[in-house]
Amino acid sequence: MDIAVLDRSAVSGRSHLHDASPRTKLLAFALVLASIVVSSNLFIVVALALALLAVITAERLPARQMLPLAAYPAIFAAVFAIASAPDALAAALIIAKAVTAALGAVTLMFTTPYPQVFAVAQRVTPALVGDALLMTYRAIFILAEKFADLTRAVRLRAGISGTHPIRSAQATTRALGGLLLYSVDLAQREYDVLVLRGYSGRLKVAERPSRSPRTDQSLIAGSLAALAVAIVWRVYWASVINYSWIPLAAALLGLFAALLFRGRNR
Repeated sequence: MDIAVLDRSAVSGRSHLHDASPRTKLLAFALVLASIVVSSNLFIVVALALALLAVITAERLPARQMLPLAAYPAIFAAVFAIASAPDALAAALIIAKAVTAALGAVTLMFTTPYPQVFAVAQRVTPALVGDALLMTYRAIFILAEKFADLTRAVRLRAGISGTHPIRSAQATTRALGGLLLYSVDLAQREYDVLVLRGYSGRLKVAERPSRSPRTDQSLIAGSLAALAVAIVWRVYWASVINYSWIPLAAALLGLFAALLFRGRNR
């Protein structure tokens, strides 16, 4: 996972989703997640996934980096599905739910800088937890660069190439050990700096206001519509099960329109 690509997209991206309020995007994601949890119809879950893909395509988000990240949970979901699902349809539903939820989360993170997500979460988390989340995000980039330098140094000094997997694994283990010691020292130095600068038990991040109220309204309306469809197909499943193809066809049409729109505006 290239965290730098994610952060670059979240900070430097220029789409309608980037202009929306972080609080609105978190609320929309929560509603989409509720739609996934409520739904027991595979077609509805797949339709939600296609709708998210349509949004990603229309907004010109980096799909090549986003889709592999969203597909990771499918591996763990498949293991759970094989162990617990009574049939193939139930297993497919479990995997589809995991991938769709991950796709929603990835879309949120690729369009919202982490400090802004933190600014909203800060309202409900304890001070210590909130500060730890913010500082952890900063430390990830420092430790990732340090780990790359350590791995490169160990391999160069030991004369290890990619053709020696065992020796490469040993070099990686040594680098991880050094990284662990460095991370402990980094944490202590970061805390000392915060204390010297007047840290009083709370790091406050200002929440960025919306630059496109219309996008906020569209996000809430779309996520509420998705939740309403999921509830209808869950509560009145016996009456509407024969019409499950309608949301799926609508989502496919939306994805096709997004692909066409993207192709014409290149």
